[in-house]
Order: sequence, then structure tokens, then C-alpha cells
Amino acid sequence: MSVSRRNGSGNIFGSSPDIYFQHKITGVTKEILLEWLSSLNDENEKNISDCYPSMGIFKYGEFAEFIFLTCEKFKLSDEVRYLAVELFDRFMNKHTEELYQHILTSIKNKKKKYWHIVQERMQKQILLRISSCCQIASKLTSHYKVIINSQIRNFLSEFDLNYSTESILQSEIRVLKTLNYEVSTASPVTSLEIILEILGFEFPDLDIKILHMISVKIMDLVYLEHKTAYHQLFKRVTGQQHFTESEREKFLSVTNNKMFLVVSLIAAATYIIDKTSTDKIIDRLCMITSIPMEDIVDFTVIHLQRISKV
Repeated sequence: MSVSRRNGSGNIFGSSPDIYFQHKITGVTKEILLEWLSSLNDENEKNISDCYPSMGIFKYGEFAEFIFLTCEKFKLSDEVRYLAVELFDRFMNKHTEELYQHILTSIKNKKKKYWHIVQERMQKQILLRISSCCQIASKLTSHYKVIINSQIRNFLSEFDLNYSTESILQSEIRVLKTLNYEVSTASPVTSLEIILEILGFEFPDLDIKILHMISVKIMDLVYLEHKTAYHQLFKRVTGQQHFTESEREKFLSVTNNKMFLVVSLIAAATYIIDKTSTDKIIDRLCMITSIPMEDIVDFTVIHLQRISKV
């Protein structure tokens, strides 16, 4: 994409210091950026229409935290760690479903007992699967630091997990096969950077790099405390304290809307940097994403309230 990177020390829960917007050599035109954004909007809408109740179970909280820490260990970019989160959630959902269906259809007796055995095995393999998803994500991005099997072996040994390089390779293959090799997906960071590039063309006085850094920090907080963030949004929008089952299902279209999350992050970051620019930025975000201004404001307020308590 139009953002070029160099290897840097990186900071967890924030963006790399070596990220460049509107690069004279690698940058692209505003028209191309708008085309990319349109494609991402289409992909986002498809993801929303295809979402299911278990989507995101393996994406937030402790899972996100460990993936972030793993990527920090290997000095990988924000794009890698958020792509790894997407891959891990998709893999674990599909992997769990496949194993569950296998027991239902192939095991005649003591299905519950066998399912518990499978769950225990999956738990023991969690760190290996996370490492595989980070490895795949590192290969999919433009970042040149690709994780190799020996690095993963050494990393896992720190947790007293002794895997051979062959076992690590087989885990990577297992993830790829389970996902049917469909691993080229956009992370929220992709949308964030494209929108910021567009804003950079339209508002040259904005400090886009600082906006990026703060937006990513807020995104980290949302992923680490996802349930709390979206519950607060639900209460703000509906005035209710608790979800009914039908409301929870309807709210999936909100919790799985990456574009909505991204524009609210940018709006919150803008408010932190320059309150006077917030209204015009939200207005522009509304225009280029077709997300209602009131919705953007609601989630922006939630972010700012939660940041004030950190």
C-alpha cells in the first residue's frame, strides 16, 4: 500500500516510529486511495453480512494481548499483529467447528468425554497456533521481518513447550489448510492507513503520523477490553443496561464493522490532538465511508471516556 516502513524497535500498544505517509516515491494518488477504500468498504459489508455469533471469540482480550506481545517479541509491525489476530480468530472458529462436527458424526459413544479430550489438546496447542498465525501474517505483509521456524521453536521453549521445526511447519500448514489458503484479508490497520492517507491529501495541516499512533493505541485498548467498549456503546445508543438475545444478534453488525471502528478511532485521535478540527474530520469520514455522523460521534465519545479513565 502507500505507506512504506523500515525496521524499527517498535512499541507495543502503539505504532512503529518508522512509518511514512504521503511518501514521494511509494505514495499513490488520492484517486487510487479512494478506489482502495471503496474495495475495503465492500469487503467490510460482506464480512458484516456473513458474521456469526462466535465470530470474534478468539480475537479479543487475552488472545489479542498474547498476539500483540508475540509480535512485539519479534519486532513486527501493527499491520502484522492485527492481521495475525484476524487469522487466529478465523482459524480457531473453523478448527473448533470441524473437530466438533467430527466427534458428532464419527464417535458413537461418550461424545462428551471425547470432546473434553479434544478441548484439552486444543488448549495445549494455543501458543503454537498463535505463533503460526503470526508467522503467516509476517509473510503476507510488506514488512521484511519474516518469522522462521527456528525462531518460533526458541520462543515456545521459553514457555517449556518443546516443538520440533517439523511440528511448527505442520502447524503452519494446518492453519493454511483449515482456512483453505484464504489468508489475504484486510486488517483494521489497512483501512486506518488508507483513510489517513486520504485525509492527508485533504487536510495538509493535520499531523497524520501522530493521528496514526494515537488511533492504534486506542484500537489496542478496544481489542484488549472489547466487551466493555461495545457494551458501553450499546448502553449509550439504546439506553438499556443489558442485551436480550435478539439484540445481541442484531448488534453483531456493529461489533464486526471494522470500518465503523476505524473512523471512530480517527475521530477520537483528532479530538485528542486538535479539538477544533474534530467536526470537519468527522464530516469527511462520514462522507467517504457513508457511516452516519451520529454513529461516529457516539463511539468517539465512548473512546474518549474510556481513555480518560486509563
